[in-house]
Amino acid sequence: MFPIADRQNSPFSHLAILLLALVLTACAGQQPRLPGTTGQPAEQLQRFTIAGKLGVRSPTDNGSANLNWEQQSASNYRIHLSGPLGAGATVISGNSGGVSLKRGSEAPIRASNPAHLTQQMLGWPLPVREMFYWVRGLPAPGGSAGERRDAAGQLQSLSQAGWQLEFSGYQPVGAYTLPTRIKAQTNQGAGPVKVTLVIKEWEPQS
Repeated sequence: MFPIADRQNSPFSHLAILLLALVLTACAGQQPRLPGTTGQPAEQLQRFTIAGKLGVRSPTDNGSANLNWEQQSASNYRIHLSGPLGAGATVISGNSGGVSLKRGSEAPIRASNPAHLTQQMLGWPLPVREMFYWVRGLPAPGGSAGERRDAAGQLQSLSQAGWQLEFSGYQPVGAYTLPTRIKAQTNQGAGPVKVTLVIKEWEPQS
């Protein structure tokens, strides 16, 4: 008769337990990240180019324009609107010193707040500071309410800075998952304003 090995003290048992612990530890460190939440890749995207369309409905205007948006940093951007809504060509440029708006061959007008400037010059507000976050599917800094996300963690709706937003489309862009359609409406200023941004091309910059 051969003695039965003590399985509890078997070196193979200890090895199997060690391997299982290593596998579980590795899996725990590779949990999938949900886009649009704190510390996710979308927050790391600071420089990008967007091409799409901007539609606006307001008491003073109703139309759309082609949009090209170049973002170089959180405070450095250039938004070019062309078409009926932009009255031919409108360029909104911002940096750490403020924002300027230029229409056609007119001299640029400068201000400290882009939403106030666009309200004054175009008749409807464009909250560019907050949009830097919204276009990436993120809430802007500051208070917000009504935040709703889908099962993947992607932002679906948000109330912030006097605007109610609906996000109705996302697409993978390199390492990011980014919105393709955003609807925003507000009752601030001169009356109800609805803005729809359709993003046709995303180009993240390194």
